[in-house]
Amino acid sequence: MNLIRSFVLAVLACCGQSMAQFDFMGGGMPSTLSVSSTASVQSYQAGKPFYVALKGDISAPWHAYWQNPGTVGESMTATISAPEGFSIKGPFWQVPHKHEGVLGVAYTYEKPVIVWEITPADNAPASATFTMSATAQTCSDEGCNAPETQTTELELTAGDASANPAWADEQKLTIGPGDTATTVTASQQGNEVSLSFTADAGLEAAYFFSADNSISPTAEQKLTANADGSYTLSLTRNDNSDPMYPVKDEATVGKPLAALEGVLVFGDKHCTVNTGMGSPAPVAAADGVPEGIGALCLSLFIGGLILNLMPCVFPVIGLKVMSFVQMGGGSRRKVFTHSMIFVLGILVSFWIISALMIIFSNLGTLAEVPWTQWFSTLWNDAGSSTRSWAEWMQNPWIVYAILLLLLVLGLSMYGVFEIGAGITGAGQSVQSKDGLLGSFFQGFFVTIVATPCSAPFLGAAMPAAMALPGVWMTAALTFMALGLSFPYIVLGLFPALVQKLPQPGEWMESLKQGLSFLLFAAAAWMLYVYLAFWPASENTDTMWVNMSLVVFCAAFWVYGRWCLPFRPLHTRIIGFIVALALAAVGFWGARPYSPSEHKLEWVEWTPAAMQEALENDCPVYVDFTAKWCATCQANKKVAYTDEVYAAMDAANVVLMRADKTAPNEKIDAEMRKLNRSSVPVNALYVPGKEPVVTSELLTPDYMLDFLNQNLPKEEDEE
Repeated sequence: MNLIRSFVLAVLACCGQSMAQFDFMGGGMPSTLSVSSTASVQSYQAGKPFYVALKGDISAPWHAYWQNPGTVGESMTATISAPEGFSIKGPFWQVPHKHEGVLGVAYTYEKPVIVWEITPADNAPASATFTMSATAQTCSDEGCNAPETQTTELELTAGDASANPAWADEQKLTIGPGDTATTVTASQQGNEVSLSFTADAGLEAAYFFSADNSISPTAEQKLTANADGSYTLSLTRNDNSDPMYPVKDEATVGKPLAALEGVLVFGDKHCTVNTGMGSPAPVAAADGVPEGIGALCLSLFIGGLILNLMPCVFPVIGLKVMSFVQMGGGSRRKVFTHSMIFVLGILVSFWIISALMIIFSNLGTLAEVPWTQWFSTLWNDAGSSTRSWAEWMQNPWIVYAILLLLLVLGLSMYGVFEIGAGITGAGQSVQSKDGLLGSFFQGFFVTIVATPCSAPFLGAAMPAAMALPGVWMTAALTFMALGLSFPYIVLGLFPALVQKLPQPGEWMESLKQGLSFLLFAAAAWMLYVYLAFWPASENTDTMWVNMSLVVFCAAFWVYGRWCLPFRPLHTRIIGFIVALALAAVGFWGARPYSPSEHKLEWVEWTPAAMQEALENDCPVYVDFTAKWCATCQANKKVAYTDEVYAAMDAANVVLMRADKTAPNEKIDAEMRKLNRSSVPVNALYVPGKEPVVTSELLTPDYMLDFLNQNLPKEEDEE
């Protein structure tokens, strides 16, 4: 199960946290967070510290997230403002809970408490209002809501600083004021971190909540009782391999931890941990070799070896070895020489790829240093941290490019069109040369031919290799090249083995088409990540993304159908133009979300919410819609431009959406009042007037005229 999850998360590349920002529920959601405030004193006195607390209450089954949310969710934030004359320390957070869900482990709250320590100065005013705000994303096992902000105020006056009997014990559980005094030491051995501490005898459980992402939340934490009466909690360091839980500073990957920060909970007690690492065992050996480089090189070697089983590479093995035999005239020495030169071509192609990656990830540093230091800069590879796969995945254009690439490769492997033939032929002139030069370029171009087949096997190992310093990244990719080259080395030594290979046949096409579904599955997950960049209120746009991707895929079907070499020239030209047009339309329609300038948000329609808005003298515009209504979706895409939203905003219009995708009796009853029985229906409710229904088909010009005619004018209000 862990292997499957690692593969899924590698494809998702996460972002860590971008999935949780997507509103799975669609549309607006009622508030799930409420806040209140209290103080530890009934009044304050100069020089005497006191505490104020913001208490949250989250409706079941929802929860919010700690400052380190874990592998899913968005961390809760809290702020306080006070008049001049007060110094503030904090916030101090309540100890979170460990919540295990579908995508991993999260650190959550159901009733969060945040505390600040406040000390009045001599110039503190006679009375003060403290304003506290909390912003939280609430989630359940079914999905997440968009983050919401709630505010509370607390008024206090100067006095004798008498204790407040309403100050509950739960405030004492917050991190900081409620800490238990205990000594904690930390040490590191490889990727294992040990916390040693003292506690009462018989302790059965302990858990460390990492505040800085340095400890993996999904790994087991093992508690051991020591002979001297102390305890040791064994933790697993976050090695940045989980894209849903990246480290905060990627420059620390592969280096010893400098310190450990978080909260240790043991029994019914807890304490803040902010300690340096005592006598850490180095993560890297004395010779500077990164830990785990051996296992990574082995995995890349195996991945390169597996590439030879792919339909785009496998048939080449026997053909290339037979060409070695022919060029060598049957001499085993010459056959082996041609084979090694062919392998050298593969190695050189990988070294060029490595060099380009090192150069492009260090462009910023190269621009700041004189050219005489360029070589040392590239050798030290100051830009290695910028090659993080997780960081790249936070860019919607990167995710979009990978999504399109997976679709194109999947369509090619399924046989909709052929990819690779042109690439292979691009170097045919040099490949066809007799002698060692021809063997070299044959090896050089086999790397390019193998590239489309690499996605299913190297998705997890490649990011780990790219996170290494340049020299070690090159070494790791060299092992991948050696894996790809291994059959040619063996068959160069023993040419007779060619006769033992399975003969290419119809089974190869079946294998290729079957493997295409792995790429389609990866594309589906990448689409899931890509749509997380859209706000929940723009769920209509996500439908157009899906439709545009269909158009994009149709372009390659046209290309594969009418642009084949045996087609007449005019047919190929027309087919290419049509394919190019479809690809451009699909690419443009599914491009990353561009937020509008307007600040209006659609909220969920309910009779009570609409009545409340009307009572507050606000016009209400209701879109009665359904996801299965094509006209509804077209209206949303076309009609609501920035100019239309600006006109609504100027009139303080409240936008509501009544979604009847599923049966809803209240929506049906409201539509009957409008003498309508089917969607689309769009109606404007103005206080004191009868509702006005728009036409079924909407355009921006029509909407501007409609609003101008039916919204109250300033002179009407007067």
